[in-house]
Amino acid sequence: MEATIIKFPGATPAPKAAAPKAAPPVVDTAGQERLAKALADLRMALEEQKRVLGEWRYAMAELSIGVTGLGYSLEGYQSSLEGVQTKVSALRTESQRLEAWADAAIAAAE
Repeated sequence: MEATIIKFPGATPAPKAAAPKAAPPVVDTAGQERLAKALADLRMALEEQKRVLGEWRYAMAELSIGVTGLGYSLEGYQSSLEGVQTKVSALRTESQRLEAWADAAIAAAE
């Protein structure tokens, strides 16, 4: 006996399975919260830096005023010292003249 092979009618290819849909991205809420906190901290630090910079500028302006006043005071002091120097020079000249006169008077008396 001989076996007969029966052909099945043309098989239609099975429909392709749809590609699995990509899962929605997982949002790392902890990471988002850390980022939000870091940004808030950065904003606060920048505000603090602005405030401190304003205070520093104010202090520099006050220092400038103080240094300018000190400069004027030193100029006045220098002017006073120049006046004293002139008077001391005149007194020295007068004392040397008197010393020479006294020496001459002593020499004449001997």
